[in-house]
Amino acid sequence: DKLQLLRKIILGLKVIHESNLTHGDFHDGNILISANYEIFISDLGLCKPINNLHYKTNEIYGVLPFMAPEILRNNPYTLKSDIYSLSMIMWEFTSGIPPFNNNAHDHNLILDICEGERPKIIKNTPKCYIDLMNKCWDLEPKNRPTIAELE
Repeated sequence: DKLQLLRKIILGLKVIHESNLTHGDFHDGNILISANYEIFISDLGLCKPINNLHYKTNEIYGVLPFMAPEILRNNPYTLKSDIYSLSMIMWEFTSGIPPFNNNAHDHNLILDICEGERPKIIKNTPKCYIDLMNKCWDLEPKNRPTIAELE
């Protein structure tokens, strides 16, 4: 069941956040599912301690459709950036395809995301799920829920 998988992904991200880390490159390719549906979040090489988040390297890294608008504006990675990435994973669960799959991953997509464009909601997605996605991909990081609130 997709909702159970999503819950396990949220719990995995919660472990990272409760370890005072931000993942920093959270996307569908970094979620591994075992044969018995255990979830593993991989590629922790870009994890950073929360107290180092405001250290800027001027490097932007990640998979463009999963990158939060503030990151695309060259702001530091935060826990709320991971929440935005989670919203794209949530959308992918409803669509079966990666977000912005039919768009070139270029400067135009960056501008669109920074201006608030999000993937189109898939028909028949439950309203409560849509509301949660909308909160998680809010343009303003402070408006996004914490991982504890999502649990």
